[in-house]
Amino acid sequence: MQSAETEVETTEKHEEKASEILARAAKLLNDAPKVYDANFELMKEQDALQQDLLHKLEIENLTRDERAKLAAELRDCRRLRRKHKDVVEELEPIAGYYGTAAGMQAVKQLSRFVGELRKVENYHQNRHYVPRFGRVKGDDQDAE
Repeated sequence: MQSAETEVETTEKHEEKASEILARAAKLLNDAPKVYDANFELMKEQDALQQDLLHKLEIENLTRDERAKLAAELRDCRRLRRKHKDVVEELEPIAGYYGTAAGMQAVKQLSRFVGELRKVENYHQNRHYVPRFGRVKGDDQDAE
């Protein structure tokens, strides 16, 4: 017998529809290569800026205040580069998978699942009953 903690409630309403969850997953898979490429380019820009700042520090004779400003700019550059690099590292497996034939097929199949789920959810939301016999005993329409 399973404990109450591990039992799955099958009749409990979910706050988020399955189609919404799968649609977000399909969007993530679909958008990952574009987001990956954009962040990779931004990371390269920060690399170039970092090199410019380091060369400026190395070659130019700067005052203490100028060095402090340059150090703050270098710190900000490194932090921004790290953010872009983190996104690139996180999306690299997804973008790589999406680029394969199997990945593209999986996204198409997931999109089909989303469509099918939305149809079922729409049917459940708009469900109504049409009596087959006419009036049902006890209806308010009986009283005339």
